[in-house]
Amino acid sequence: MKIQTAAAAAVADGMWQLLARWRDQSLRDGWRYVRDWFVPEVEGMAFSVMNGASSDGSARLLGASRSFHGVGIGETMADLSSLFAAAGLPVDQSALQEIAVGWVEASEQNQPSSCTDVRTGLATTAHFERVLQDARQAANGAGKCMLGTMLFSLMDKQLKGSWALSAEVGRICVEEFTGESAIQVYRDARVDFLIRGSTKDLADALRCKKRLEVLRNGALGTCELQYRPLPSTDAEAMSLVAQLRGFPVRRQSR
Repeated sequence: MKIQTAAAAAVADGMWQLLARWRDQSLRDGWRYVRDWFVPEVEGMAFSVMNGASSDGSARLLGASRSFHGVGIGETMADLSSLFAAAGLPVDQSALQEIAVGWVEASEQNQPSSCTDVRTGLATTAHFERVLQDARQAANGAGKCMLGTMLFSLMDKQLKGSWALSAEVGRICVEEFTGESAIQVYRDARVDFLIRGSTKDLADALRCKKRLEVLRNGALGTCELQYRPLPSTDAEAMSLVAQLRGFPVRRQSR
């Protein structure tokens, strides 16, 4: 069964209203941890429902994301059913099947429960996102932690998937970030890291940047070091996670 265009009228009050209702309904239906519900893929799924389009592709992506983050397949499928309940629509059985397919395919490739990326020795993307969400909720608006990013130009694109280079980047990060609260993740020519923001932490980051810039005679290229506060809302958090993964971000009114 495919969703018809009448779905748009059922959720005409907007994307974020639907997302909020979906999350609340999912929590009532058994979702266990509110902190890990918001991922970029929920926006795509809600967008499909809101516009009455086929949601099969979005469902498969969401299933893969839930698997990647360690959510069980039963909880994942129940969560999707909660979306249709929140939208006042019958469950799309095709989407339910696709979310299961996405979950299974991802589970065969990933180790969602692992905290350490075997290529770098740093955090996995999933673990970094979990820590980021925990830090955001613990801050209570006080900004106790900050997010830093090192963006490299990586002129030689063939090095993008180099295991050897990834291992060297990870080793340098582990050696230079000495604070107990520091956590880093490396992927696609960027290092994201979470620190307390003390003078020592900032010095660690600068020293790491300088070492990475000269690694293999400058193989990573020039580096831009950026800092930003932790997001204060769920909308900002989801947008940030999407940016960290390189997803396009749609601007939606709340």
